[in-house]
Amino acid sequence: MMTERKLIYKGAEAEIYLEEWFGKPAIRKQRIPKAYRIPELDDAIRRMRTSHEANMMHEVRKLGVPVPTIQHIDLDSSTIMMDFVNGPTLKEELYRIPTHAKRERCGSLGVIVGRMHEGGIVHGDMTISNVLSEQGKLYMIDFGLGDFSKEVEDKGVDLLLLNRAMKSTHYAFHTILFNAFMKGYTSVVGQKHGKEMLHKMHEIEQRGRYFERA
Repeated sequence: MMTERKLIYKGAEAEIYLEEWFGKPAIRKQRIPKAYRIPELDDAIRRMRTSHEANMMHEVRKLGVPVPTIQHIDLDSSTIMMDFVNGPTLKEELYRIPTHAKRERCGSLGVIVGRMHEGGIVHGDMTISNVLSEQGKLYMIDFGLGDFSKEVEDKGVDLLLLNRAMKSTHYAFHTILFNAFMKGYTSVVGQKHGKEMLHKMHEIEQRGRYFERA
């Protein structure tokens, strides 16, 4: 049973709809056909990416990472139906909660990302816009660029993307937010590995600045 869909986000790769699915609010993520690609190739790519994202969500859930529960996958339409998480993005929530709650949320995010990295999975698009907060519980979303990797470089990119996202949107609280994140992160991966990852993050950042200047 489905009712009228409401488009709530339109990205380059997918459209996100809110609708009713068997009597409950649900999210439909549907990958958009690309006119510039050969139709058969486009269909294969969208099927592959839909399957891959669903698999990533399944694997991180096994690591104890909260993600929306998948209700249905339709590869013919490149669609994933999942539970609706009734809350703002962490990016939005950090604007309006007190400092102690900011620390708590970012510490929790550190634990979540630490579990992913320890389990050999990177997010690939690690920003506070890809984290939802429902009554203080965080959910990771958008695993389209997620992958299996134990490479320090790939984990460092996750941290760098998150650090940049915090700095660009919450500059006044950036240090507090990222320090709280790293405290949660090192509680999972250990102090030694946490310092190694922080060093790698800064190394990647400096490397990027060098190429930008060049």
